[in-house]
Amino acid sequence: MADNKCKYFNLCGGCQIMEDNFDVYTDIKTKKFLESLSERGIIAEKIFPLITFPIGIRRRANLKIDYGCNVGFYRRASNDVVGIKSCRMLVPEINKVIPYLPILFKSFVKRSDGSIFITKVENGLTMHFENINISPLDLAKLKGFADKLGIIRISNEDGVIYESDTPFVEFSGVKVPYPINTFLQPSIDGEKAIVETVKKFLGGEKFNKMADLFCGLGLFSFNLYNSSLEICAFDCNEEAIKEINKVAKQNNFNIKAKSVDLFSKPLRVEKLQEFDLIVLDPPRDGAKNQVMEIAKSDVGKVIYVSCNPITFVKDAEILQKAGYKIKYIQPIDQFSYTNHIELVAMFIK
Repeated sequence: MADNKCKYFNLCGGCQIMEDNFDVYTDIKTKKFLESLSERGIIAEKIFPLITFPIGIRRRANLKIDYGCNVGFYRRASNDVVGIKSCRMLVPEINKVIPYLPILFKSFVKRSDGSIFITKVENGLTMHFENINISPLDLAKLKGFADKLGIIRISNEDGVIYESDTPFVEFSGVKVPYPINTFLQPSIDGEKAIVETVKKFLGGEKFNKMADLFCGLGLFSFNLYNSSLEICAFDCNEEAIKEINKVAKQNNFNIKAKSVDLFSKPLRVEKLQEFDLIVLDPPRDGAKNQVMEIAKSDVGKVIYVSCNPITFVKDAEILQKAGYKIKYIQPIDQFSYTNHIELVAMFIK
């Protein structure tokens, strides 16, 4: 853990916990997490100690910009932007870009109040704008900015504005192109911890057919794949689904991905019965409708990856009432110095 020297703490709304003592910090986060489980009567056979990480590893930043060209994060409980020069939670490549952003936007023809999403991928940085005015006169500035700072793609709501190389990420050595503003785990370290936890929970057991629900870009499909396993992946992100299918075909993997909105059209129990393993990694809102269908099924193992214990316990309650038991829970400090926590849970029936 780093020392308590962030000059933006109590100004920007990014971090809620700032504690120098490592043991005290982990105790605070662990206590909050265990309380969230016990309040709803969620019982697990084994809850492992919290996995923590060093600072300076976050590869994604959702920066805000106001009309004064202040670039940073919202002030706590406010829509006012706290301008920053860097954030100690972010990787150096992103921090290198931040001081240049106000200068760039002050040169734009028309100022905006919007968002700047910066992501570090394997071969550079991507930058995505939302609600930011870009005139034809700004395009040359953007290209020069990108070339100077290692940004290989700039995009907005209308699509790609500039691209010098195809951005990609790697899952278990497999290169997967990264579509515009697609979800990735906040850090590679956190991503690896989640994948390794899932593998540990499965313990080398062989499965015939797996459902990867809310699959994103295929993190679990590609990391868990083996030649004896058939994987069906589902997500509402059509571009991500296209990339999964393309990469699976190129590598002769038995992975088939389909674009489905699992919130409004969850896989029904009749379909779920085809699988002997389900992995789901829903957004913060949880997966109530899909979990209700899983609860009706006889699938023997369900791995639930959650970034929100509040919605997890509600979904876990549904599964427990249907006869599922939680064998393991692994809390992961994916969001250091915040009140948020990631977890991986294994349900058995």
